[in-house]
Amino acid sequence: MSLFELEIGWAETANERRYLRWELLARDEVRGVFDTARDETLAVLFDGGRQEFNDWASTLAPRAAA
Repeated sequence: MSLFELEIGWAETANERRYLRWELLARDEVRGVFDTARDETLAVLFDGGRQEFNDWASTLAPRAAA
């Protein structure tokens, strides 16, 4: 189990942040989600490796319109 930082600056509204927490906690590998001193970062207790976390975390942020 490892603790990773997740940048969430893209989740601007309270609704987006609530939804994000639910998404995080719905993942079997996520054991906990914690606030940090930085508003745009969450600490995620993740039962998996860094690459697996990075690959999965990259799917969370909405894509910019082209």
